[in-house]
Formats: sequence, structure tokens, C-alpha cells
Amino acid sequence: MSSDAQIADAVAAAHPTPMEPLLRLVNKLQEACALAGDVADSDASGKASKLPSLWETLPQIVVVGGQSSGKSSVLESIVGRDFLPRGAGICTRRPLVLQLHGAPASEVASARFLHKPKTVFTDFHEVRAEIERETDRSLQSKGSKAVSAEPIMLSIRAANAPSLTLVDMPGLTKVATADQPASVVADIERMAKKFIVSENVVIVAVSAANADIATSDGVRLAKEVDPRSERTLGVLTKLDLMDKGTDATDVLNGKAVHLALGWCAVVNRSQDDIQRGVDMRAARENERVWFETHGETYGTERASVDGSRAFAKDPDTTAPNVGTDALVNALVRVLGERVRREIPRIRETVETSARDLELELAGLGPATPHFEDRGALVHEVLRGCDAYERAFADELDAASSARASAPSGGGEAIRALFETTLHANLRSVDLEAFYDPKRVRAVVDASDGFQPHLVAPEMGIRRLIELGLERLRAPVEACVDGVDAVLRRVARQALGKHKEHADPAGQRSVLGSLPAMFSRPAAFRTRVSYDAASSSDASDASTFSSRFESSSPLRRYPRLREAVVGAAGDALRRLRRDASAMTSAMVDMEAAYFDAEFFRRLQTQQARNGAGGAAAAGDASSRRAARPPEGERDEAFGGGDVFGASPTEPSDFESSRLRTIASSVRAYVDAVRARLAKTVPKAIVFKQVAKARRGVLAEFANDVGRVEDAELRRWMEEDPAVSRRRAACRERLTLLDKAREEIGAVMGELAARE
Repeated sequence: MSSDAQIADAVAAAHPTPMEPLLRLVNKLQEACALAGDVADSDASGKASKLPSLWETLPQIVVVGGQSSGKSSVLESIVGRDFLPRGAGICTRRPLVLQLHGAPASEVASARFLHKPKTVFTDFHEVRAEIERETDRSLQSKGSKAVSAEPIMLSIRAANAPSLTLVDMPGLTKVATADQPASVVADIERMAKKFIVSENVVIVAVSAANADIATSDGVRLAKEVDPRSERTLGVLTKLDLMDKGTDATDVLNGKAVHLALGWCAVVNRSQDDIQRGVDMRAARENERVWFETHGETYGTERASVDGSRAFAKDPDTTAPNVGTDALVNALVRVLGERVRREIPRIRETVETSARDLELELAGLGPATPHFEDRGALVHEVLRGCDAYERAFADELDAASSARASAPSGGGEAIRALFETTLHANLRSVDLEAFYDPKRVRAVVDASDGFQPHLVAPEMGIRRLIELGLERLRAPVEACVDGVDAVLRRVARQALGKHKEHADPAGQRSVLGSLPAMFSRPAAFRTRVSYDAASSSDASDASTFSSRFESSSPLRRYPRLREAVVGAAGDALRRLRRDASAMTSAMVDMEAAYFDAEFFRRLQTQQARNGAGGAAAAGDASSRRAARPPEGERDEAFGGGDVFGASPTEPSDFESSRLRTIASSVRAYVDAVRARLAKTVPKAIVFKQVAKARRGVLAEFANDVGRVEDAELRRWMEEDPAVSRRRAACRERLTLLDKAREEIGAVMGELAARE
């Protein structure tokens, strides 16, 4: 070990940067997240599980920029090693999460990949080759030039490397080349947005100085997710390639594009330097010399011969934002400040998430449940039935959600059916149009048969009432069907309480059959529409309540869940049938025995009202018409038309009489309609709602004792989705426990320094 290396190690140990513990903490937490599978954009790769994410709470630095803007060169300059893929077209085709760890000067620089944790690379040309191999391996089914959002995790230990984690995104492009998928432009942009949209992300937008800054893809994309540019740091590359007589001072000073975190300019290796094998140390020295040479333009310091500092311009114009060292310092400062600010929230997230996972694991139970005897099996089944019935009752009693798009509570929806929809549908039956004079005359004539009525057409009136009451049957039946639809929706929502957080594929497989089991009867669809009760039925099969009961056997055992679903569906069908029979009987009862007293009261009221009432006027007209002139009586009783008119055109006397009959019958049916509006809800609640609430699985629970042992044990086979959930929760809890330890250690270190 050289004396220079020993001195460097001693200085680094004696004077660590104030941000070093915080940056180390973020590095360790991000590495732990990667090992646990908690990484950015898990949704894009189909691994979303609704587990609490620590990764999303950690401040990060994500590097974006146009293709060939110099992103890779900037990262290599920061690391001090040549290790990233190069070539024409898109070189970076997967996000690269690059974790940098400082090491003693005496230690050989090394690298490790998450997908090869036991392999340590010291040859960085091999690191480049492994990035290419891993990219090709994961994309072999999509094509050689496709892109993927699944990140490659690379950890590098090197002397003088800052403790940073940088995410290098594939370069943005405007046109897909012949060997690239047509969607590659949109795919890359969509992927980059997902990585930088979080407020915890510091965006490093890389732009080439030899192109118009207004056309910068990196700045454009950053503006889309960070409109006020509060968390964007700009990096200008290729200053040495600008046209003669031009410079980038307006950009660096924030005059062209203002960024809250400012701009930094760097000069990296040219393509000729790379081909000639110029190493990173020489490149950094060349960068320093270039900025010193152009100090008059960029206001950089220059060292005088005697070692003192001199300025090419006025000292007040000195630019601390040029060179790779200035960029590294800016990144360390910005990230360190964000970590310091976010530490309380990170700790709170870790504690809350860990507590929630511990509760969920307790509810999920042991991995291999053991039932000693038949009694234990039956008890577990009944426990699931009890949990489901309580969830059903809770959903039935629940109030409306605050969300406008959410369905009403079950009880509210049923009450709306009774108080609004049933009344409206009963009133929609137009009795006045139904009892028009032609229909009344036809019914009366048909009811009399060959024996004409003597005083009043009683048989015809009875038949008219029966026909009118039959018109009220459809709204009553539709009300029963509407309540049935609400109860079936409540049944789905109650089942949802026992499926929350299950595997999405499992949800689809089990709940795919629910619409058939809990569907509304076909007859309902042909009758009056109850939109208020059923508008969200289609979505309820895949939308679940957040108030689930994690320990319910229905969540754990899919075959038991299927049996309960079938039993609940059968019970609701029976209750609907019973309610339909009772309400139909109520209509039949009204038609079976008429209230004669009603007509007496009606006649008395009409007489009391006198000629002022329409009905009384018709009755008086009929009485006058009943006494034809003396000369016409013999002819009338001799077999001619008693009304003195043709059989197809009633006389004034008969028209008045028909109006009187229609008015009386309509009044009676209207009274029955008002009575049904009050009594039908009572019958439905008695036969349908109350029984469902008391125990929709009562019959199923009574029959459990007669189920064979083999069937009971088949019901108790655990859902694979629950097993996967348990394993995922344990793995994530291990990550959070490690995060607790790391945070505690760093906070202790910071407290000791103070």
C-alpha cells in the first residue's frame, strides 16, 4: 500500500462529509429494497401486490436525456470507470440502478450485480459485457432492440466514489429505426415518466450544449412531471463541441431555462478519446484544463504559478457549476438535504407499514393449518359462515360512500326502492287511459253474456277491477326484483371483505363466476329498470371493501368460499321466490274480495258533492237519460235499442253511464294502488330483507354437520394466493425490520456527532 493511499484513507476517516451517514443509509435501504423485490415500477412488470413500498419513500436521483446526449459518459465520469454499453442506437435498454459506495484508496474497485450476488467483478469490461448479456437475456422474447422497465441493479465500490444511487434510464428518442419496435419511442418515454413522477425523485436532465436547449428531450420530459422545475438539476455536456463563437453561459446562468437546482456543465471524453483508450483520470484532468482554458467565458478559477488562486474575470462572477467534481458535490448536497428532510417520514412509513404487516400476518394464520378432528373442521366452516353473515349485515346497514361513483349502502338503496321507485312505477300505470269508454263497454258487454244486467253491471265492474289490479302486478314484482338485486350486490361486497389483498389473478379466477351465481333474474331485466339499485353491479365483482376481515376462513380457503357463494345465492333465490309469492298473493287477495263499502261511501260522497263533481254530473245525467219520453217507451221495451242509438255508437245516456262506471272503478283501483304502496314494502322486508339479514347462510350452516369428512377437508385446502401473500408479507416485513435497524444506527451516529 502506497504512502499516498494511506494518507488518503486517514483523511477520509478523520473528515467524513456531514451527509455521508445519510447517503450511506439511502444506499443500504435501496439495496435491501432491491433484494426484497421492492423496486421502482413493479406495476409495469406485473408484480404489483399492494404491499407497502419502502422504495417509493426514499429520495432518488434519476438521470434522463435524449439518445446520445452524453448520459452514459456523465455517469462513467462520476464513477471513474469505463463500464457502460456503447454503440449506435439505443445502448441502454433497461433502467440501470447504480449504487456507488466509497472505498479506501487501497481497495481494488469492484462491482456486483443483484442477479449474480456471489460474483465480484474487478474487470469493468466484463461489467459492460454482463449488462449486455443480462439485457439480451431478459428481452430475448421481445426482440433484440426492445426495451424493458425491469431494472438492472449494479453496486460499485471504488476509491473516491460518492455514496450515491443513480438510476440511468434508456435514452429518449424521436424515431424508431428499422431494427426497433414501432412502439419503442412511446415505451421509453412512458417508462421514464414512471421513474421520475414521484416527488421524492431528483431529476437529472442531461442535454448536449451543441444543440438548441429548447429541443432538449430531457428538459421537456422533466417539465412534464415537474412543471415548476423544483426538483430538476440540468447537466450540459459537449461544451467542447459547440460552434466557434458560441457558449452556454445563458443556460448555465438560468436565463434560457430556469431550474431551481441549477445547471452544471461537464466536458467528457470524446469518441476519439474513447477509441484511443483515454482513461477516466486523464479525462478528468483534460476537463479541468479545458475549463481553465475557457475561464474567461465560464468564470472558473485558475491556479497561478505560485500556487495562489487567480480569476480570469471578476471574482463575483465565478461559476461553481462547471466540472464533474462540481456535479458530484451538487448531487451529494441535494440528495443529502432531501434525505435529512424525509427521514421522519421514512421512519413513520417503516413503523406503520411494519405494524400493518404484522397484523395481517397474524390474521393469515400459520402456513400449514392442522385440524385434529371433525369438530375442528366444522367449527372452522361455521366460523367462516358467521364472519360472512356479519359482513353481509354490515354491508346492508352501511351508509352511502362519500365517493359519488360508489354504490349506495344496501339499506339506503332498498329504502329508495320503497319510497321513490315503487311509488313512481305504481303511478306510471295510467288507469285513466286504461279505463277508456270503449274498453269499459267491451268488458261490460262481454261479462254480461246472454243475460243483460238489470240495474248495474256488477259482473262487468268486477272484471274491470280485476283487469286494473293485474296492471299493478308488474311494478310490485319489479320491486321484489330490485330488492333482490341490492341483496345480491351486498352479497358480493360482503365476500369482497374476505378477498382484499389476495392475488389479482386469484381474484379473477374466483370472482369470475360471481356474476352468474349472484345475477339478477332474467324477468327483472324485462320490467321496470331500477338504476339506483343496480348501476354498479357489474363493477362490484372486482371492487372490494377496505374493511376486510383478514382472519376469515373464506379468505383462506377458496373451495369453502365457493360453497358459501353458492349457498348464499340459493338462499337469496328462495327469499326472492317467497317475497314474490307473498306480494303476488296480496294483489290476488285484492281481486278475490272487493270492498263493497267503498262503493257505498263513494256514492254517498258523489251525492254530497252534487252536480259540481264530474262523477255526480255523470250520475245525474244517467238518471235523466234513464227516463225516456212516453212515446218511446213501448218501442224501447219492444226490442229496439234501449238507448236510441246504434250498437257501435253509444248514446249520451250510455256514454255518461260508462264514464260513471270508469270513474268508480278507477277510484277503487287507485285506492288499492295506494294501499299496495304501503303494504308491499312490509311484505318484502318481512319475507326477503329481514330474513337475509338474520342469516343468509342459516340453512347452509344447519347442513354442515351432514357433510362428509372428505368434503370438509377439501373445503379446507388453502388458497395458493393466500400462501403467496403470506410469503410476500414476511419478506417485506424482513425488509422493514432491516430498515428500522439501519435508520436507528444512522440516527445514533448523527446524535453522537452532535
